[in-house]
This record gives sequence, structure tokens and C-alpha cells, in this order.
Amino acid sequence: MARQMAELLVKSDLDELREIVERWVAEAPTERSKRQYRDFGAKLLELKGALASAAVQPSREELELALGMMLKLAAQAGPVAKP
Repeated sequence: MARQMAELLVKSDLDELREIVERWVAEAPTERSKRQYRDFGAKLLELKGALASAAVQPSREELELALGMMLKLAAQAGPVAKP
């Protein structure tokens, strides 16, 4: 999954990535899934914006590693109750 997310970050512009996240949310089977996709998508969009303004771009491998760690941390944290 980290490899696919890195691919999206590298090959998609911000508008295209935003559309992809919106599609994930629209197609999610449950409200909880929608919230998770929305939250994860927001983080991806934030990362894409930060990468766009960075002086040095990370390699795809570095992105995969960072995204893999993000996904593992999110899985370990488990679901977060939102008001």
C-alpha cells in the first residue's frame, strides 16, 4: 500500500490527488470508512503540499518508507473516537 501511495504522490498533481481522495470517500462502504479515508486523504494532501514546496525532493523509496511507517503507526493507534 505504501508503494501505491508513493506512486500517487509522485505522479499526481494536487488537484488530481484531491479528486482521488474524494472518490475514496464517496465509495467508502461505511461512515467510519469515510472518516478514515477523509483523514488519511487530508494527510496525503498535506504531505503533497509540503513536498511541492521542499527544496529537495525525496526519492520514491524514501516516500515508500515514510508512508509505510505512517500506515504502521496508524494501525497501531487503532480507531480514534471523534465527537
